[in-house]
Amino acid sequence: MALRVTIRDPAAQLTVEDGNTPKRSPYPSWDPHRFIYRPDVDGLRAVAIISVVAYHAFPRLMPGGFVGVDVFFVISGFLISGILLQALQTSTFSFPGFYANRVRRLFPALLLVLAACFVFGWLFLLPDEYANLGKHMVGAMSYIENFVLRRETGYFDTRSTLKPLMHLWSLGIEEQFYVTYPLFLWIMWRFRRNLFAVVLALAALSFALNVLQIRRDPAGAFFLPQTRCWELAIGCTIACWQLRAQEQSAAFDVRWLSQFAASKSKPGNAVFLRNVCSAVGMLVIVIAVLGIHENDSFPGWLALLPACGAALLIIGGPEAWINRKILATSLAVFVGLISYPLYLWHWPILTFARILHGSEVSVRVRIAGALLSFSLAWVTFRFVESPIRFGRRTWIKPAALVTISVGVAGLGYAAYRDGFIERFPKFVEDLGQLRRVVWSTPECRGIAGLAQIDYCRTANGRPPDVLLIGDSHAAVLYEGMAPAYNKRSLTLMNLGQAGCVPFYDTRTLSSDAHESDCKERVNRMLEFAVRAPTVHTIILSSRGPKYMSGEGFGPVEADAAPKRISWSNAAAGIPQQEMYAQALTHTVSFLTSTGKHLILFIDWPELGFDPRSCLPRPFTLFSSRRPLCAVARDQVDARNRAYRELLFGLPKDFSGLKVFDPMPFLCDSSACYAMKDGHLLYSDDNHVSIAGAAYLAQKYFEELP
Repeated sequence: MALRVTIRDPAAQLTVEDGNTPKRSPYPSWDPHRFIYRPDVDGLRAVAIISVVAYHAFPRLMPGGFVGVDVFFVISGFLISGILLQALQTSTFSFPGFYANRVRRLFPALLLVLAACFVFGWLFLLPDEYANLGKHMVGAMSYIENFVLRRETGYFDTRSTLKPLMHLWSLGIEEQFYVTYPLFLWIMWRFRRNLFAVVLALAALSFALNVLQIRRDPAGAFFLPQTRCWELAIGCTIACWQLRAQEQSAAFDVRWLSQFAASKSKPGNAVFLRNVCSAVGMLVIVIAVLGIHENDSFPGWLALLPACGAALLIIGGPEAWINRKILATSLAVFVGLISYPLYLWHWPILTFARILHGSEVSVRVRIAGALLSFSLAWVTFRFVESPIRFGRRTWIKPAALVTISVGVAGLGYAAYRDGFIERFPKFVEDLGQLRRVVWSTPECRGIAGLAQIDYCRTANGRPPDVLLIGDSHAAVLYEGMAPAYNKRSLTLMNLGQAGCVPFYDTRTLSSDAHESDCKERVNRMLEFAVRAPTVHTIILSSRGPKYMSGEGFGPVEADAAPKRISWSNAAAGIPQQEMYAQALTHTVSFLTSTGKHLILFIDWPELGFDPRSCLPRPFTLFSSRRPLCAVARDQVDARNRAYRELLFGLPKDFSGLKVFDPMPFLCDSSACYAMKDGHLLYSDDNHVSIAGAAYLAQKYFEELP
């Protein structure tokens, strides 16, 4: 008699028929009841997606809600392994069938969201914003968004809250896993390997890589598949574990855990253990959601909390009280069913709101965005996703979806090329974002003798006459200074390290700088400056007020990590302001000791807001243009008072030292302006644009010929 097994999991929707006795296997017969639809798993999806949405909308309310993605990873590994193992056990597995199911599952909602983002971008986004969106559309449709984001991490990268497709990095991880894992599992099955042991070993290896990588390259540990696949592998091990179970009455094999739990004479013990697993799992997830914060080293060891919590809830089984009474409720199941389109919709909606308003949006707008996300998720699930996934199965559907995806990726690439610049012909040069800047070149590094450095550029291959040394502020200033020096037949070279104060023997400590590299690399830059025979002038430029105070400026940086510096010769316990003054004085003394000219380029005023909010958009609906593209002068003076007094006082102690002050050319008595004569002088809240750099370079040579 043929056995017909229907897997009702919405993520699977796979029907398997077992007619004759299957080929002999090293595993016991598959229990078809183990992978029937589990509503509690959909409820666990609801826990994950609510955590993610709440974190993105109200980060202070749920600071660790981003770990919901880790919960999704475990669920995905468990369900996909269940589907694959069921098909392998019944000899019905095929690679085309598996990937056709994946296309029907993932593409419909994703294509709809990407198409909507493209249309919205055409109507509302500025050229550089649209180009950035187009790049991420290509990355998302190619399922390599995690690699795209990994390459973008850097000082000039757009803030994650302004990237509408930032969240699709997790789909990239999952798809890369789906490409390799079925083949791996099929090979292991054919060669009769112990799947549980092999997958567990791979999970341990991936986790070890994650722990090692988090110290050296936090962005890589977060985005790379080899450091995140252990979370999917945890779900896989649970499925493999269930496959090995010998007791048909047990939801999982616990003999190796305890004779107490496996004893048939004490059936209540197994129920008790399932409830304990479920309760501990839920508690661990709650601790992760409320206890982990954005600035913590993650994933690393901390990712064990959500991953193990999800695993324990799955192991607890549908009979556990929490799974049955909370996760399997109709509301939780409903949210779980729409979790995928909800995940796709919520982040673009919140991000576009921030872009249009030019700052963090109000609580009312965020609530409206979350409600709109839920509505669109249900509509997508009901009228787009379900008909394609659960309707008549034919090769036409996946073929059509793949074809459409190529077209959507093509639209993204078209936007990426120039952001459809013809819509805003006046703003290209002001923003300075569409031109792909190479911040460090091999030729420059060869001249300077520096193998690794974030910023190293020179206009030609000749040895430099003038050195511009600093952080990212010096790097953007180079855009205006290099052409001006070139007109005077002088070669300017820029040397710098992102997020590092350009002082000798000084460490810069923060979450966004390479702490171990700052002191060593800056020292080598400054040593090159004093020993280079052709260099006669050295210019120091950096974001002084932030290094001096340790804090960011304005609403844009309200939640930014503090910036701390540590000078080697400073007395213990002195305030950062005093340490900054001592380190700067020591550096000036070091650079002027050789008789070379030294110029301190005082930092320009920080804005504290995104200057794009000053620009008109194609459609004004929903958007709010900043009425005054400026920051109040009294705020600027309060922020810069101690810093400016220090720099203006140094020429008294060092003869020949010059100071250039850009503030008179950007400010009047009431405000400091981000626009001048219709040109945007800033590219973000604290960096000048190409137009701004050229303007300051002009004023620099007028003041210091």
